[in-house]
Order: sequence, then C-alpha cells, then structure tokens
Amino acid sequence: MDRKELVRKVFHNEPEEKLLVAFWHHYLEDELVDGLHNPAYLTQNLEGARRFKEEFDPDFVKVMTDGLFFMPFNYDAVRTTADLRGLQEEKDLEQYFEKSVEFAEAIRRMYGDDVLIFYNIFSPTFQINHRMAQTHPELRTKMPNLFPVLLSEDPEAVEAAIERLTEATEELIDRVIRPGLMDGMYFSVSCYNRGVSPDMYRRYIMPAEKRLIAAANRRAQDNILHICGWHGNLNDLSLFTDYDCSVINWAVHAEGVSLAEGKRMFGGKCVIGGFGNDKADLLCSGSREEIQDYVGKIVAEAGKTGVIIGADCTTHLDTPDEHLHWVYEKAAQLS
Repeated sequence: MDRKELVRKVFHNEPEEKLLVAFWHHYLEDELVDGLHNPAYLTQNLEGARRFKEEFDPDFVKVMTDGLFFMPFNYDAVRTTADLRGLQEEKDLEQYFEKSVEFAEAIRRMYGDDVLIFYNIFSPTFQINHRMAQTHPELRTKMPNLFPVLLSEDPEAVEAAIERLTEATEELIDRVIRPGLMDGMYFSVSCYNRGVSPDMYRRYIMPAEKRLIAAANRRAQDNILHICGWHGNLNDLSLFTDYDCSVINWAVHAEGVSLAEGKRMFGGKCVIGGFGNDKADLLCSGSREEIQDYVGKIVAEAGKTGVIIGADCTTHLDTPDEHLHWVYEKAAQLS
C-alpha cells in the first residue's frame, strides 16, 4: 500500500496498523511578512520546508504559506469599518495567484508524487483581521482580536469585504488544488476567542466558509478543517460540527476538548492533535518519558482508528526536532 492510500484510509476511519503523526511549524520568524514583493522570504520558506522533509519525511504535508498569507487588497484605503464596503483587489492580485502556484509547484517537486499535500487556506475573516491590524496598527488597541470589533460596528460592510475575499479565495483554490499539484486544502477558521457570537457567525461568516469548503470539495477528495485556537484563543466548536471536511483539528488544550471528546462531537470524523503547541507545553518542554507517555494516553483515550497524533496548531519554533522524533518513535511502537 502506498502512502497516499494509507493516509486516505486513516482519514476515512478505516483501521490501519500504522499510527500516523502530523506536525508542522512556520519557517519564518514572522509568517505575516510580504513574500509577494520580497521573494527572499519565499526562498527561506522553501529552504525550511526542505529541511523539514529531510528531517521527518512526513506521511502527508500541510503547506506552510509563510509570506503568502495575505491576498493584495487595498486595506490602506480602508480607514473606517464602513470603508470595508469598498475593499478592492489590487493590481498585483494576478501576480499573487501566479506566485502561489509557483510555490505549490516547488513543494510538489520537493516531495514527488507519492505524498498527499494540503495547501494552507485562510478564512476571509483572517485576512480582514490581520491585514487591518497590520495596515492600521492603531486599530489593534481596540481589542487584541480586531475582527469582532469591526463586525459589531458595521456587519454589512464586513460582509461585503468577506464576499470579495471569498471570490478571490475561490480563485486561489481553483488554481492550486488540482491533480498533480495540491491534493486538498488545510482550511483555517476562528471565532476570535468567542468574540463573534454564534448568531453573528452563522449570519455573516459561515456562508462564505461553507462556500469555500464546497469549492475545495469539488476539486479534492479530502480537506482538513483547522479551528485555530492560537495563544489560548477559544472557539465555539459547535459552530463547525457540520463543516464538510474529512479531517478536523482544533486546540485540544485551549478548548479543553480532548481528541476522544472531539471525535464524538464531530460525528466520528478523523481527528488530528493531542499536544499543546506553546513554548511552555509538554511537546516543547517535556522529557522523552513525559512526551511518550502522553502519546500513550492519547491513544488509550481516543484509540488509533481515525486518529492522528499532532498539535493544537503549528508547533513552537523552539520545539527541538528531537521531541518530535520521540513522538514518531512512540507512534511506531504503538503501531
């Protein structure tokens, strides 16, 4: 059985002897930089990706798009929330799509054809939250998570911006997720430390996110949903239980929802996680015995079918490679 077939069987809850492990981390100290206009960042990213491949030879890959997080839209012209109604693409959006395809092609060449690769795609809310704060840092003082403030001030303006970003994200999905290039998307969503109420989320955000998942599902057999709980930010996991992705990843430690509990919550779908990802968490700071014992605890609680050992989010840059190898070693023993 080849690696692609093995991973797909795990994704679809078919019993397999091998216990899969899936970690990823950023390759730039600041992943929010502009690699479109500063290609040295993308070169550095690819060098980091190559080192990761050589070190771990993962069973499947989540592409880290450091330097290409943000599509070029005219945030400089958005001075108030109401101005989001006029959010428009900039002239180099086509260049962004082309550069994204080139980057995806470089990752595919790096790994060859026998590994499933999932391209990092962000919800439009991430684009708005981070680019507004990046372009207008004075707005960040309103709240650590800016997006809920914008949505409460003028939801229709935010909705208009989400629509434009959704159209562009659909185009990105169409270009990178196709046979011979990317096998699916790793889709990052968040309700910003529960700063967006469930009703507002369903009304203004969910339709766009489900539309993007549907676009990816038309092009890929499997897609991964990442419910991002970075730095302890919480999410209302119940909002996402009907998101049509094959595999679910959330912040087990931030949310206080174990892999076993989450697997039940998401209808038995394949799940990724188990470890925290902050510098103080076990994966980064624990001993070999502690880390390997914890792998055993995860498996004892959640089983091995449709379970992949990973982390809440990207692993901390200070996490020693040796610690990840300890996880792989224990997973091999349990396989």
